[in-house]
Amino acid sequence: MRNSQSDLKTPPLATLPAFSIAARTGSLTLAARELHLTPGAISRQIKSLEDALGIQLFHRRHNAILLTDAGRHYLTHVNAALATIDTGTRALLPDRVRMVVQAPITIARRWLIPRLGSYLKENPNVDLSIQSLALGASDVPDITITYSRGTDEARFPSAFLLDRTVAVCSPLLISGAAASMNPEALLNLPILLDTADAWSWRRWCDAAGIAFQSNGGSITFDTDEASIDASLTGLGIGQASPSLIERELREGQLIVLCPHIKPIVGAYEIAGLPTGMANGFNQWLLAWRET
Repeated sequence: MRNSQSDLKTPPLATLPAFSIAARTGSLTLAARELHLTPGAISRQIKSLEDALGIQLFHRRHNAILLTDAGRHYLTHVNAALATIDTGTRALLPDRVRMVVQAPITIARRWLIPRLGSYLKENPNVDLSIQSLALGASDVPDITITYSRGTDEARFPSAFLLDRTVAVCSPLLISGAAASMNPEALLNLPILLDTADAWSWRRWCDAAGIAFQSNGGSITFDTDEASIDASLTGLGIGQASPSLIERELREGQLIVLCPHIKPIVGAYEIAGLPTGMANGFNQWLLAWRET
């Protein structure tokens, strides 16, 4: 039951980072990893905060949490307060350093940015500059994240993210037919390609034991980011690593077709042999590697 103004007390402040990070990631598991806690501990902290406020902050769904209207409103104040504390803390730290990270736009936007909070928490004196390789950044990078094609996991011992691709589409495209769709039927729908040679689709079809044929037509894009956007609008069947579309899958904007088919098509890793500060960033990246 909602507290009255006269009953209102200062909420348990230690719970606010867990609330903020869970809201940002939409996942108790990701929030737990960022704070080096268990998902159960994050859940208990959020429940403690809700009990103190007398307000439900999240809707709980299977494998997902979504902010309530009250939660969204409260989050703006919590984030502002945490940002003020962070700014004050950083101002006390001497010898601030700048680190330039250049990366493909999709990995930067969809994977790196949602996780950067944990790196900055551990390295509060670092000012990051995240630059897209596609835009021809002119700065000399401290770290360059590259993508390499390949189907053998053994080829990528230093990768922090293996690109396991799955077929996805908007539920608007096929409605309730997803569960019964087989690989052959899938190719009768419009296919969205993120490279002109259909590399990912050909590897997916190899894993499915069928030949690649875009019987329903195709649209080709020059980035996987554009292909994902096209999938979201219902233009056709696209492909992506589940790690890059976590929020869209969680919120039901995209659904996975033939989920048992998920071949490796490449990997993301740091170019060269990182040293010093770059090596620390590399170790942080590797800690996220899925087992």
